[in-house]
Amino acid sequence: MDELLLDTNFVSVLYDVRRPKHAAAIAHAQGFHSDDTVLLSSVVLAELRYGLEAALRAGQAVDHFRETVELAGTYPLADITKHTAEAYGDVKARLAAHYIDLSRRTPRWLEDWQLRGSTKTLQVDENDLWLVAQAVERNRLLVTTDVKLAERFSPVIGELRLDVI
Repeated sequence: MDELLLDTNFVSVLYDVRRPKHAAAIAHAQGFHSDDTVLLSSVVLAELRYGLEAALRAGQAVDHFRETVELAGTYPLADITKHTAEAYGDVKARLAAHYIDLSRRTPRWLEDWQLRGSTKTLQVDENDLWLVAQAVERNRLLVTTDVKLAERFSPVIGELRLDVI
């Protein structure tokens, strides 16, 4: 038995037939073991709600967004707790030590961190950091289609278990 934590991009691809990896996400989800606990982060639910609200305000068709939020809402939620906060602080500090020069002032926004010895930025957002913290805090398997997330976190957070589709 394992605990799986679904990333926003996996959920979005899972419920959107127009996405290139849709069939792979469906097949992958069907392959989850019946004894596994599949969880949705409250962060993912918030991101999906944002997508719905932004589409509404932009005057876009929202049926797909509503359906995705509804289907995603059927999963049990993984909430953010004080243990998540502890994992978050640890993971963020390890990312900083690995990717940036800590002797200089650290930019407030994680995605703006300039990589040591480069002009490139980290390009990881805070929500990814929260999801990784939730996965690490309870040794959950983070299911994602986000290759960049894996590339940024895996070299630094060795205990992070990722299932990249």
